[in-house]
Amino acid sequence: MGTIIPLRLKRYETSTLASFDAAAAELLAEGRAPTLPSAQLDAILMKLRRQRAELLAINADLETRAPSGDARIDAINAKLCVEVRNGLAHIDLFIQRAASGRLNASKLVRSFEPASPA
Repeated sequence: MGTIIPLRLKRYETSTLASFDAAAAELLAEGRAPTLPSAQLDAILMKLRRQRAELLAINADLETRAPSGDARIDAINAKLCVEVRNGLAHIDLFIQRAASGRLNASKLVRSFEPASPA
């Protein structure tokens, strides 16, 4: 009747922040980010954009499904569409705020740079 799904032990889990740090270190090593905070923000943005693309694909699939003929399944699909759209709105907001944070951070960094001679 049921299937046993093995769960990972806590000691084998990697924290979300550690995965962002690993991605940020890679961006720094490749010269695609000037500072660690900038690289961390870029890593967060990359993950948000990947998740957004995945949700868009799910949304497209849900919206193109023909009615199943089962009212319960059709109601669940309709609710899923609404929740996917809500998720997309949240991700868009996170991306907007992260991009705004990057802009503010770069302005702050530039304010500490020495002025170039005229």
